Amino acid sequence: MGHTIETFNVHELFSSDHYRIPIYQRNYAWGKEEISQLLQDIIDYSTISDKYYIGTLVVYKQSVDGKVFYDTIDGQQRLTTLSIILSVLKNKYKEVFWYKKGILSFESRILSQNALDFAFNGEFNSTKEYHNTIKEAYDFISLELNNVLVDSSLDIKGFIKFFLESVTLLRVEVPQDTDLNHYFEIMNNRGEQLEKHEIVKARLLDCLYDEDDELNKEIQELFNTVWEAVSNMERYVQYGFEPKLRKALFGKDWSSLIVGDYEELIDEFLFFKENNRGSKEEEELSIDDIIRQGAENVNAEKEETPDRFTSPINFQNFLLHILLIKTKNEDIKLDDKRLIDFFEMVIPKSKNKKKAFALEFMYDLLTGKYLLDRYVIKRQYLANKEGWSLLTLISKDKKKGYYINTFEHQKSLPNETIIMLLSMFHVSTPTMIYKHWLNATLYFLFNEFESNVDKNNNIDVDTYIYYLEKIAKQLLSFRFLNEGKDMDYYTLIYNNDSLPEVYEEIEKDNKNLRYGMIKNNLVFNILDYIIWYNDRENKFSSFEFTFRSSVEHYYPQNPIGGEELDTKYLHSFGNLCLISHQKNSKLNYHLPTAKKNYYNKLEHGGQLNYDSLKQYTMMNDYDADTWGEKDIVDHNKKMIDMINEFMQN
Repeated sequence: MGHTIETFNVHELFSSDHYRIPIYQRNYAWGKEEISQLLQDIIDYSTISDKYYIGTLVVYKQSVDGKVFYDTIDGQQRLTTLSIILSVLKNKYKEVFWYKKGILSFESRILSQNALDFAFNGEFNSTKEYHNTIKEAYDFISLELNNVLVDSSLDIKGFIKFFLESVTLLRVEVPQDTDLNHYFEIMNNRGEQLEKHEIVKARLLDCLYDEDDELNKEIQELFNTVWEAVSNMERYVQYGFEPKLRKALFGKDWSSLIVGDYEELIDEFLFFKENNRGSKEEEELSIDDIIRQGAENVNAEKEETPDRFTSPINFQNFLLHILLIKTKNEDIKLDDKRLIDFFEMVIPKSKNKKKAFALEFMYDLLTGKYLLDRYVIKRQYLANKEGWSLLTLISKDKKKGYYINTFEHQKSLPNETIIMLLSMFHVSTPTMIYKHWLNATLYFLFNEFESNVDKNNNIDVDTYIYYLEKIAKQLLSFRFLNEGKDMDYYTLIYNNDSLPEVYEEIEKDNKNLRYGMIKNNLVFNILDYIIWYNDRENKFSSFEFTFRSSVEHYYPQNPIGGEELDTKYLHSFGNLCLISHQKNSKLNYHLPTAKKNYYNKLEHGGQLNYDSLKQYTMMNDYDADTWGEKDIVDHNKKMIDMINEFMQN
């Protein structure tokens, strides 16, 4: 007997059978990045297709005491997320009234089952314990669904219709005699498909093909060399080139991109090729051969510590950033699932124009990676330590490279200030598709680089800080704390010079600062930046931004041994801060005194171990034993005054 395969849309799936998550499956683990991507995918596909296939649900039919249900073997993360989305639509938007009974349950997992039941009912205010990740997902979907709809042509009614009728899964029922252990083994050994960026590379190489150009092969080879050097996002781009070519492109000390356009780039490459020909006749490579070449140039010098850095972005999204910056095409989004479509949309039709496009993109790609490496943060892992870094690769002997702070010669603290600003943005929007701050940063860096006529590549640090702070202010004023219509990101980035630099005062009762209404964690992180900046050389010098995405009530919603607080004060910005998921789950019900004692025990060697500086202020500027309505109002006022002062400075 073979597999039974059926197709279900969301409405059909959640109106029929019952599904169980077996005990051997891992806990629900989707976070903001996966959920954001799913919501955005649904919205995107609603404009280009009448179906959105989101994968396969592999199940094993069971029958216990006459009740039939399906154990979920593969697809439980998607299934759980779909059920949470339905719960949000039912409770927050008062839709999908037919969804009267949950169809999903957990085997022997009380905390997960409690959380799923609370999500279904739209009420987590219970003294029962529950799995916090499901609550985080419910809260995030409640907020994020509205945010992603703002930037789309879809309203909530249109989203619900597409979600219920067009979001589709294949349910595969494995035979009753299946060896499930063997099935898991097969599932974990699936083959790899050709990635989207490889298809784009082939398309651009095809654009460069010119049978009338005697340098056709060399130009295609150069394109491949640049592409492979850039595509390794964890390595500084200089290491992607052979030593002599590296010197020609980046100077004797490797620190500056000294070729000014693609013509100079071609000239340097041809000169390098002419002077470094081997005695053997060079091998002829077809486009297919070039595409299949590995990302590592076998002749290139290898970096001593290849796993030292992690980039804030992957290669496919980086391609989209460069494409958007150089074309300024408003229809291009930072959504790599449509990578091929966006390139096809802007590649010219005529032979000469598409060749010029590919050549210009080759140079822009090289420039963009050089600027990203030198002027945008990376996560650095070194000597059993890790942290954010802003480093420039340099060489003294032309053989071995080392790293210095990018703004070392201008002062040390400005280098730290740039790191804090960039990491503040990065942890506020970890999802690739929403990294508009990075698009704005790269756009600024390109403009500064192109206006730097002597090409010494030194971006002015004060101008850079001013720009990054301005972007933060505009995000708060025009999007995250705006109580009217949100400004679109394209206008904010590409029409920035026309925007006012005088910002309306943020009111103390701004609805977008209340729990459940906060659009982006930047509203918390900007405060941490301001507090850090005001005392960055002393007690806050060791603070760094981390991926804290859980909004905590300092005075808890369901206190152990305390009275419940009026929601006016409970959900006030003055009672909220960001902490990690793990600590939120651990400290959820504890009163302020217990929370402060917990963090005091973590301090050692003068190092701050608080999750945020706003949290530090709450715990150390007020008496935890008496924290209540008066302190919340006072802290709320001080924090908003602090933001307003920053906005007007």
